[in-house]
Amino acid sequence: MRKQAVVLFLILTSAIYFSGCIDDIIPVDDTAETTNASEYTLDPFIANNSCECGINTTTFYLYPDSPVKAVYVLENVNRLEVVPLEDITNTGSDVLSNIVILARPGGNNGNPAATVRQLSTSEQTDSIDYTLSEESESGQTKQVISFNQSLTGFVAYTMEVPMGQDFMYVPSHLSTVRVVLPEGYTTGNQFIGKVEPGPDSRYVDGQGREVIVWDNLRQDTSTSLSSLAKGLLSSEEEEEEEEIKFKTLYLKFYSEDAPRNLLIGTSILGAGVLLVIGNFLRNRRKLNETIRMAEEDWKKDKKR
Repeated sequence: MRKQAVVLFLILTSAIYFSGCIDDIIPVDDTAETTNASEYTLDPFIANNSCECGINTTTFYLYPDSPVKAVYVLENVNRLEVVPLEDITNTGSDVLSNIVILARPGGNNGNPAATVRQLSTSEQTDSIDYTLSEESESGQTKQVISFNQSLTGFVAYTMEVPMGQDFMYVPSHLSTVRVVLPEGYTTGNQFIGKVEPGPDSRYVDGQGREVIVWDNLRQDTSTSLSSLAKGLLSSEEEEEEEEIKFKTLYLKFYSEDAPRNLLIGTSILGAGVLLVIGNFLRNRRKLNETIRMAEEDWKKDKKR
């Protein structure tokens, strides 16, 4: 029995090792980062013109061993709200860093899409003042980047997040959302890394990275009780009280080899379990046969 326990322990250890389901252990890097715009990819990705988001696009670049880099394409906005993931293991560092703003005053752009494309190839822009503050609302803390005027263009920052392969985004404005995964990684497997809500499209960029796109994360509240109640109000009152709600985005990314490794690990585990069960049943049959033979010998001796 002790031998069986040792065999089962070795099988379980091998299965966990090959499955690849456990997040990589990431060393903490204490070196300071250089703050400059060259760290970001200012991609003038413009959503479908029919989208109510306009040109607003939010792109997150994920890495298994580095903070998240976010790049926003914004149209005529004067503040940006960010709800960061709380990292209890790194409380001393700034949540947002290397904030880069490449934009023009929002009211002076007849064609915001053309403005964004021009800015994406520009190396210099006017100095833009901003303030970074922290606000709390309904128990939720958010970082707020406020500008001294409405802007159209790019806003990028680096955000500290808990190390691992999980990512969550709480939207605060209408926007097309893109998540760029590290090369060699994917998401969407129900057993290894679920993604919610389901994306609208996926594609692979020129660097071989999988890009996941959500056209709009606005919640559909047309059938909710609150919407039915609002229907009793006048249209003017409804416009004043209506509040846009958004779906929270959550995903876990993993190596493209993880599903195959999980299958191998599961197969090894299954084979090991069958081996142990088969060995147990064989030993039990031998034991029953020994007991039966001993009883027969005892009966024979008794008759004598």
